[in-house]
Amino acid sequence: MPKTIDPDTLRQEIEKHLTSEARRWLADVLHDYLGGRITNASLQAEIVLRAWDARPEMAREEMRDLRSKLTEASTFLVELVRLVTPPAEEQE
Repeated sequence: MPKTIDPDTLRQEIEKHLTSEARRWLADVLHDYLGGRITNASLQAEIVLRAWDARPEMAREEMRDLRSKLTEASTFLVELVRLVTPPAEEQE
């Protein structure tokens, strides 16, 4: 799969490969877990940018926390992909 995919192609592929129930489940997982964490990370990055010069120690602590949260979200995404990837014999 290419690194970027246009929204129309993505929609068509999802509709072709996933049932409505699977799409709802995946949407919930992505929205509730990853969406929340990405939004939080964006807000935390804004805090870091505002504190960078005036409160460098606070900015460093926020960056450490942000890194930890992004690692956690990345680990979750890797696990989700692993779980939804069919076994090798089904991929043929």
